Amino acid sequence: MSKSNFRSYIKPGTIFVALVFLLNIVLFTNVQISLAGSNDFPDLSIQETVYAQQSVIDAVYEGEPQTFTLSGTILGTTESDIVEIMLSTVNGEVVVTQTLAKEQSEYTISGVPAGEYKLCVHVNGATSAIEFVRVDGHMTVPDIELVPVRGTLAGLSEGVSAFVYFVPENKNGMVMPLTVLSNGNETEFVHILSPGNYHMIVKAEGYEDFVSPDTITVNEDEMVLDPVEMVIELKLLTSTLPTGSENKAYFVELQATGGKEPFTWSISNGSLPRNLTLDNSSGVISGTPYSRGDYTFEVTVTDSYGHTDSRNFNISVARRSSGGDSSSNISSSGSSSTGTDTTFSDPELQEVINNAEETVTLVAPAGITSLTITWEQYNLLMESGKDIVILIQGVQIVLDPTVINLPDDARLNFKVEEITEDTAANLVSDTDYQLIGKIFDISIEVSNADPQGEYPQKQSVRLSLPVESAFWLDNSHYRFDVFYYNEELSQWEPMQAVHDPNNQVLTFDTPHLSKYAVLQRPVKEFLDINGHWGQEDIEKMAAQGIVGGYDDQSFKPDKNITRAEFTAFLTRLMGIDGNVNIKFTDVAEKDWHYKSIGNAYKAQIVGGYEDGSFKPNQYITREQVAAVISNALDYAGINPEGNDVAWETFSDARSISPWAKQSVAMASEMGIVRGVPSNDGRFIFAPAKYATRAEAAVMLNRLTDIYESAKLNF
Repeated sequence: MSKSNFRSYIKPGTIFVALVFLLNIVLFTNVQISLAGSNDFPDLSIQETVYAQQSVIDAVYEGEPQTFTLSGTILGTTESDIVEIMLSTVNGEVVVTQTLAKEQSEYTISGVPAGEYKLCVHVNGATSAIEFVRVDGHMTVPDIELVPVRGTLAGLSEGVSAFVYFVPENKNGMVMPLTVLSNGNETEFVHILSPGNYHMIVKAEGYEDFVSPDTITVNEDEMVLDPVEMVIELKLLTSTLPTGSENKAYFVELQATGGKEPFTWSISNGSLPRNLTLDNSSGVISGTPYSRGDYTFEVTVTDSYGHTDSRNFNISVARRSSGGDSSSNISSSGSSSTGTDTTFSDPELQEVINNAEETVTLVAPAGITSLTITWEQYNLLMESGKDIVILIQGVQIVLDPTVINLPDDARLNFKVEEITEDTAANLVSDTDYQLIGKIFDISIEVSNADPQGEYPQKQSVRLSLPVESAFWLDNSHYRFDVFYYNEELSQWEPMQAVHDPNNQVLTFDTPHLSKYAVLQRPVKEFLDINGHWGQEDIEKMAAQGIVGGYDDQSFKPDKNITRAEFTAFLTRLMGIDGNVNIKFTDVAEKDWHYKSIGNAYKAQIVGGYEDGSFKPNQYITREQVAAVISNALDYAGINPEGNDVAWETFSDARSISPWAKQSVAMASEMGIVRGVPSNDGRFIFAPAKYATRAEAAVMLNRLTDIYESAKLNF
């Protein structure tokens, strides 16, 4: 071969490759020599060096992969939307993300190697479209058209974040949800989607997942979805069940919270003790077990939307002992005894009386609105000297048998009837109240040979109305009260019911029986308390109708409170309302505070001055507040064992007036009145300091808790 032919045969690229190869041999030999003369490097480093050299050779021979450009257009978004393009491999590895500028609808992605990809469009953080593309050259993706899908979320508390997912059919991959912040009412949202079929899922912490029962088909036009009602997570609250005794009546009501009523209860695994049954609608386990042993079973509660919660329970049935509990109860099957028209047989009633120490509880079966006892049975109850508790449709009636004058051969019929929904709606339609639950018409009637009529009641009876568990969880029950419907005036009147969170009922005493309902007072919003240290107490007292504001929607929390204002607040809290006749020289019958001052004076909670005045517009001092609160506790029959020297804990104790020291000690000991920090870091009582409206609301809220607890235990 000639010299000239050799040069033409060897291409320039071949020469370059050969030179690079020789250079690597030289470098590699030098590295080996260098490493051979040193023990500072392990053999692994040598291997890594070899691999690094090999990758250089591979790069020389193989070259860089060919890449392409992807472009397209997004249609249907607005200037306020944030649009993001995400390109990922089919295995989910993100290749590139790109956020479009405002008013930009076109996108371009460069440097994309050949292969199959998933192209996702996210609008406002949520997945709007998923397209699968195969890249084998420069290409323009077909236009992606998006349309707004509007929806509404209801049932969420204010500030709760919900996550709305639209999962496309037949397209695998992770879907990013739209985040919706609830406003506490019906919260609207807009999800931008490409046409197609979707499954909608809504999630929120503490709530049951909503899953659309049907496929949602998005077309090319804007669409509006049906409202979605979110419900609090269904939970079976009851954790343990009481022990039973053979041949002794057993009754327990399972409790659940959240979900959507009505609930359905079932035994999903295992079995109850023989002769005990679970009522599917009320969750009551009742009966008289007659076989000793341990029984394990699973109870499932299901709400009307199909959400479920289950829990395992155990009931141990022991040999019956001679002792008894402080209360005993009996649940009727609804059948009548032979020859009589009673709910319970005489032997059944006598047994439950014998087993009870203090209270006999008679329970009407689910769906039954009345419960009847005969004159003979009534005498048995009266002779026992024990209180009677009647439980019908969740409403509890507590009375002393001696308050009823029952004629011979008469029957006593307790009734709790639900008012129809239409009638209930009409009764509250002209008010600012919201009906919570049912309106109950409660009556106790006497029947014998004479025409039936209401019983001659000697004193008040105690009633308890149930409130759904969900309201106790989020503490929204503080705006509730039981109201009595005054038929003569056609108006609802508050009963100042006590809130019993343990039993989830509102309890009150009443001298008359009629229609009763749990109503929610409207929210009272004040424009000047947001962020104030007393905001929570002010809102709670305002919701209960105890404190009020001004016409300009302000509360003026830091304004000094007058004697008339504090007296009015206190009489509302105590539920003192009656006819009065007072003769203070500066309080006229036309004054707004006349009745409250009169009632408080009549109850010996407040007093006047030696000159015959009350000074209603004079500011009230902190020690005067303590004295008035102490008088209110005495009026309510609350006499704690106060520490007479508790007032000495304040660094300014010597400045407390002698007549106020015992009141300050009592109010301070009970946590109603507290000190204020001084400049030297110690706490002072500041007895002569005028109390502010915020301080008054806080102290009255503390008094409310003590007052209600005392009323429950009375």
